[in-house]
Amino acid sequence: MDRYNRQIPLFGKEGQEKIRKSCAGIVGAGGLGSHLIQQLAFLGVGKMVIIDPDEIKETDLNRLIGSCQNDVTTGAKKVDIAARSVHSIDPSIDVSAIPRDLIDEESFSAIKKSSCVFGCVDNDGARLVLNELCAAFDIPYFDLASDIEVENGVVVYGGRIFASIDSNGCLYCYDLISPSQARLDLMSPQARIDEKAIYGVSTEYLDRTGPSVVSINGVIASLAVTEFMVMIVGLRPPNRLLQYHGRRGIVNISLDEPRPDCYYCKQVRGRRENAEVDRYWKTKTNLQ
Repeated sequence: MDRYNRQIPLFGKEGQEKIRKSCAGIVGAGGLGSHLIQQLAFLGVGKMVIIDPDEIKETDLNRLIGSCQNDVTTGAKKVDIAARSVHSIDPSIDVSAIPRDLIDEESFSAIKKSSCVFGCVDNDGARLVLNELCAAFDIPYFDLASDIEVENGVVVYGGRIFASIDSNGCLYCYDLISPSQARLDLMSPQARIDEKAIYGVSTEYLDRTGPSVVSINGVIASLAVTEFMVMIVGLRPPNRLLQYHGRRGIVNISLDEPRPDCYYCKQVRGRRENAEVDRYWKTKTNLQ
C-alpha cells in the first residue's frame, strides 16, 4: 500500500482495496483511451481489459500516451502499447490486450466479465452497442467523448462524460446517440457503398475524423477517472452527465432528465443473455 499512501487518506484502505479488485474494460486505446488507461493504472485498478484493433500511425504520436516513434516503425498495436504503459507503472496489474473489433465474440466475452466499462470510441454505432451490452449485463458504463468544432466561425472545443449506471438514464434516452448515424456506422463495407450509391451519402460523413488534442483528451479522461473513483470507493454517486466547455474553461453538471420509458433502460437492463445482444457479432460473423 506504500504506493498509494498519498491517495488513501481520501478514501481509506478499504476504498483502495475496492479499486484494486475492480476490472476495467476499456474500448478504444487511442488518444482518449490511452490517457484513461494510464490514470487507471496510477489509481491502482487491479485488472484491465483493453480492446482496440488498430495499429499506431504517425498521426497518433501527438496524443497517444506511452507511444514512441519506433512503435510506428514496427507497426505496434495500440493495445500492446497500452499494456506496456500499464506495466511500466505497475507490473502487477493484470492486463488483457485484445487487438480485435468491439463487435467480436472475444470482445463481448471480455466486456461481460468487467466490473466497469469505459467507451473511448469515436462513432455512434459503437456507442449504441456498448450502451446495450452494458445495460443488458448491468455493468456501469462511462462514455467519453472529446470534441472540436467550428460554430459560426468560432472554434469550440471540449467534451463530455456520461455515466450509465442504472435504469434511470443511458446514452440513448439522453439523446447522445444519433440512431441514423449509428445505423450507418454499423453497416458492412458493402452496405455503406450501396448506401452512398443509392442515397448519395458523403464518404466524408461515413468515414469522418476530427481534430484531437492531447490536453483536451486529458481533461475528459481525468473527469471520467474521478467519477469512476468516487463511485467505486463510495464517496458519492457519479454525475450522470458532465460537459466540459474548453473555450469557457468550465465543467457543467447537466440537470437534463432522461426520456421516459427508454427501451434500453426499462426493457434491456439486467436481462443478460435474454437480451440477445450477441446478435451483433453473430450477424457480423455470418456475413463474413
